[in-house]
Amino acid sequence: MSENVKIDLSGEINATTEKKGFQKYVNDAELLLQHVRSGAAPALLMGVLSSRRPWTQFVATDNFKVPVSIPRLSRRFYRNIEYFQANYLIVFLGLFAYCLITSPLLLITMVASFFGYRKLTSGPNTWKIGGWELTKTQQYVIAAAGSMALCWLAGAGAVLFWVLGATVTVVALHASFFDAEALPNLEDPEQFPMIEQV
Repeated sequence: MSENVKIDLSGEINATTEKKGFQKYVNDAELLLQHVRSGAAPALLMGVLSSRRPWTQFVATDNFKVPVSIPRLSRRFYRNIEYFQANYLIVFLGLFAYCLITSPLLLITMVASFFGYRKLTSGPNTWKIGGWELTKTQQYVIAAAGSMALCWLAGAGAVLFWVLGATVTVVALHASFFDAEALPNLEDPEQFPMIEQV
């Protein structure tokens, strides 16, 4: 009853291992940059914003507790970042809008840079400097340098560091002290186990 059975085992195996922790967020950031380069940024932004959690849950003061240990702090931090990512993005956009409103020169500079970029990409433009016709790449370099100079004069560096610093502070404090056990269970309960191993 024994037969010689030949099975073709040729081929390639692409084993993908799921990344955990910080490496997962690095991979997500790389994927995000690929979407932005492909022109899918508005749809991606709307997709993230559609997962916004209720603000009453986001600011519920009853759920703010000091973590018991460092491992629990780490798990809480990552879970809150994943669960409230749309809320954190809205906090960032709100702080950025506040900076633009309170700094009119920076707002004018951003609008001028945006319309300059739109004009440059709208069609065939020929720039000549001293009889030399500039290529499209050279035009982009000059436009970017001019835009950066205007932003520097308007104080964009200080605003950028203020917005990033304030956002990182607010997000880190909220993600560290918001008790993740008060959140509803995510799809994968094993991803953020709340049982501490000793």
